Amino acid sequence: MVLLVIDTQSGITDERLFGFRELEKNIKTLIRASRDAGVEVVYVRHDDGPGTGFSMGDAAFEIYEGFAPAEGEKIFDKTVNSAFYPTTGLTAYLKSKNVKTVIAVGLQTDYCIDATIKSGFDNGFEMIVPEYCNSTRSNPYMDAKTTYEFYNKNMWPGRYAKCLTVEETLQLLRDYKGRENPARIRACGTQVVETERLLLRQFCTDDVMSVLKNWAGDEYVQGMYGEPAYKTPEEVQKLLEKYIIGYSSGFTYRWAVIEKESGECIGQIAYFLVDPRNSWGEIEYCIGAAYQGKGYATEATKAVIDYGFRKIGFNKVQICVRPSNTRSKRVIEKCGFEYEGTLRDYFFINGEYEGRMYYSLLAGR
Repeated sequence: MVLLVIDTQSGITDERLFGFRELEKNIKTLIRASRDAGVEVVYVRHDDGPGTGFSMGDAAFEIYEGFAPAEGEKIFDKTVNSAFYPTTGLTAYLKSKNVKTVIAVGLQTDYCIDATIKSGFDNGFEMIVPEYCNSTRSNPYMDAKTTYEFYNKNMWPGRYAKCLTVEETLQLLRDYKGRENPARIRACGTQVVETERLLLRQFCTDDVMSVLKNWAGDEYVQGMYGEPAYKTPEEVQKLLEKYIIGYSSGFTYRWAVIEKESGECIGQIAYFLVDPRNSWGEIEYCIGAAYQGKGYATEATKAVIDYGFRKIGFNKVQICVRPSNTRSKRVIEKCGFEYEGTLRDYFFINGEYEGRMYYSLLAGR
């Protein structure tokens, strides 16, 4: 469960809103109650773009001081109405933390609140809308009070959200307190890691051509990795954009593998499966054909294992391999993994079933 505070920014959070004083009181109450109950408070800001007066660096863009985030609370910025639009990173963040329920408050009822509630519903979240915790101004077709009532009493209830009183929402928060297991790992994200010959860092859009040339366009390499080959820069750019969006969650751990000597992106390595509550992560990696056989996969894997235990706080790091992939088996052995077992006929690939061999390491062992 999270409390999502949407677009309560200084330029629009004022007396021009319908029922402003009640809105202000109710949102403050829910923010306090959420923090007391251990429910994460997450903020969203809307950016109209440079030069609009309502963008990064403008006073109007900042969150209204009455609802100011506490230290460490997440803020996601968006340029469209829905807070769940893929480029904000919010959906990936909440799903990485296994959040099921979103309490939505903020501005404005008929624009970003409506879009966020419907999109949240479409993304599988249970959307909760507390009474008089969203508002708007009058528009050319409806006054602000009618607009509020149209959405809160007619549009959302029973379709896209549960519309509750503030007291009912407070009871949800009280019932939540201590009920769910918190994440047992650190949301430290993908930080830079250096080894003797490699630089592991986040992907950026400048990596497109290097990625395409060195590994993502190679059908054999991608086939062993279990992914399709990418044929054009545009296809690779979409892939990297997906990776980059994920970094905002703090629970995404995916590195571009850069050869220091050449500056080339020669592959990638990631904890592609992460369980924050049970404290484990599963490694995957891919190294371009021209760079295989040089120990780069082992070097990168050892560094990411250390990062997983020391920085992220995993209790367990695991990895799996296709039985036919002898090179990866050697990397796994060099990294000291212990064999756990084989999942027989686990995947159907290229017209036949194939198993997966699983290995693991435990913290402090």
